[in-house]
Amino acid sequence: MQRIIENRNERRETASPIKIMQFMTHNSLNLYKKKGSKASITRMVNYEKQVKNKMHHSGAVFVSHSKKELSEGRGHVVTSYETLLEQHNQLSHWTPNTFRGGTYYDFKRRIIKGHTRENLKQINVIGFDIDTKNVDLYALFLGCDELGLPRPNLLLETPKGFQGFFVLETPFYIHKQKDYKALRVAERLADNVIKALKKYVPVDTNCAPFGFYRIPQHGNVLYFDDQPANTPLLLSWSKQFEEEERRSSFHVIYSKNASAFDQTSSDWYRALINAAHIESGHNSASRNNAILTLAIANYASGRTLEEAYDELDQFNSNLETPLRKREFERILKSAYSGKYKGAKRSYVEGLLELWTDGTEKFQGREGWYKFKKPREERVRSHYDEREEDILAYLEAHTSPENPFFEGSLKVLSETFGMATSTLKEVFKRSSKLIKRTVGCGRNAVSMVSSRSMLFRSMLLTRKKRIQQAQMTFAELLPVANQFISPVDIPDIEEELVPHEVDFIYRSGASPLIKMTS
Repeated sequence: MQRIIENRNERRETASPIKIMQFMTHNSLNLYKKKGSKASITRMVNYEKQVKNKMHHSGAVFVSHSKKELSEGRGHVVTSYETLLEQHNQLSHWTPNTFRGGTYYDFKRRIIKGHTRENLKQINVIGFDIDTKNVDLYALFLGCDELGLPRPNLLLETPKGFQGFFVLETPFYIHKQKDYKALRVAERLADNVIKALKKYVPVDTNCAPFGFYRIPQHGNVLYFDDQPANTPLLLSWSKQFEEEERRSSFHVIYSKNASAFDQTSSDWYRALINAAHIESGHNSASRNNAILTLAIANYASGRTLEEAYDELDQFNSNLETPLRKREFERILKSAYSGKYKGAKRSYVEGLLELWTDGTEKFQGREGWYKFKKPREERVRSHYDEREEDILAYLEAHTSPENPFFEGSLKVLSETFGMATSTLKEVFKRSSKLIKRTVGCGRNAVSMVSSRSMLFRSMLLTRKKRIQQAQMTFAELLPVANQFISPVDIPDIEEELVPHEVDFIYRSGASPLIKMTS
């Protein structure tokens, strides 16, 4: 089994751009050019016989030589892998999702026509764009694990950032007769994936998920995994993600009193927000505390920050001595930081007693004031805080070229400012730190790094084509270590033609699962 996994990792490392493109497009193009092919007549005839009964007809992809040409609508249509093999080094962009065909508005100037969503033949991949180099790519993989998503199959480096792709195990086949249902489901799935990843990395949400992307080249492939994402499982994940998003949009406080569901509709809230003469300098019943209390009531009632801002900005403006905008916004940000769970009864009652006629009383459940004390007020730090200290130090003192910080455990504990026993416990509990020990006894040296920095180091190693990496991506990204034999893909590079053609997907139906609105 170990040898099988090693062989598979070797195939990943040596996968050429054309093999990656065949994998991404699910062999949905012709293997050979219709005219001018370098293949022998015999091989072409045998190939035509094998594809004669193919369930899905071959399609086309659009390509362009540069971003400037693409912005001008210029490019050309490619229908075979042989053409991609010949041209891909001169190309910059392509459409990894296959279209039914393509043509030109202006053939002489190569103004392409047909790359519209309605002309899509099948959706093979979900792509996403990251328009910055200042990003922790390991957070992308960690986010996928935490979300329950598969990891991206491909990462490409672009001049200004990165692009990633999930290759679907079963493509979505688009049919006009079915009112493009598969297309709508695929778009909904892509939207949910990108929305979920946005919490971990700065994904461009305005990027068309089924449009043009950078074409794989020898110099821009950072990471490749030939195990495609299971499409039905992705759809199930998407449905669950939408349900969780819907639930999280409601903040319910269980109480028989209706006003407890929405504190902003309560009598005490209305009485307080209409008090225009609240001043500063009254300890826990000043204007600062009034705005914080009202903002927390908005947060606890499930109102958005924008809604709270609009209402409380008007309240602040009506005060005889309003707060400055910067201080006002700081208080709102604090109220919506998650530290507070609801308005504090004693504060509300103090504000009502001092600034209203006292007829209204606090009603509803007492909210938590804070989840935990600030670190500076505690004698001992939590282990996760110690972990963050080490990660911050490593971020400042290591680099992708030198990812490890070395020293004995005693030296490390002194450097990180904690007892050796605490340091050992942090290493034991941490999923973000990696420690390797070289030697034994007094001569032992511990090498410490973060998974994030090691990941960046390995990406740099791959980019430089250095074959001396001490750790594989599989080791750095645990859990997904179950071996699934990849389906053989016809190798256009081996004498230009395969001895036999094996089509990956034989099912004629798109992998649709009913998703309720």
